Amino acid sequence: MTAIIRPTTADDVAALQALVGAVALERRYLGATQPFTLQQTRDYLAHVEAGGGVALVAVSGERLVGWTDILPGPFEGLTHYGRLGMGVAADARGQGIGPALLQAALRLGFERFQRIELEVFASNTRAHRLYLRLGFVEEGRRRAARLIDGQADDILMMGMLREEWTKTQT
Repeated sequence: MTAIIRPTTADDVAALQALVGAVALERRYLGATQPFTLQQTRDYLAHVEAGGGVALVAVSGERLVGWTDILPGPFEGLTHYGRLGMGVAADARGQGIGPALLQAALRLGFERFQRIELEVFASNTRAHRLYLRLGFVEEGRRRAARLIDGQADDILMMGMLREEWTKTQT
């Protein structure tokens, strides 16, 4: 599947809300397990933009098939890092969308941030391998931090510094 990676726009809000909602309803990949409202999606994108963050989408044909965002740290002394989130439509997984989104987000993110971090469920081995392959370092593990449908899952905390990213680009 080929996809164009581009900045998220206001015109993407409905499609983004639907895609994030579909991934949330899978109850496997996101902290959220229910869809956000259109207004919550608008507000979130405005927050990312106002803070100097990154918001990108992957579009195949006319269809949104993935997203990524990097949200700045919330307080003075923490604004040098960004927190990454991403997702890909179920039928678009395994087709290079995730790596393309992540690489584009990191290129833009490291223009702004000195550090980018993320959390991933330990059961999401495909995403964990991708993050490691692109240079993220596992920095910690919150054991049994998520309990959903009677199943405990660890949360892996990962991060990358600008210097580490730069070394992978030469």
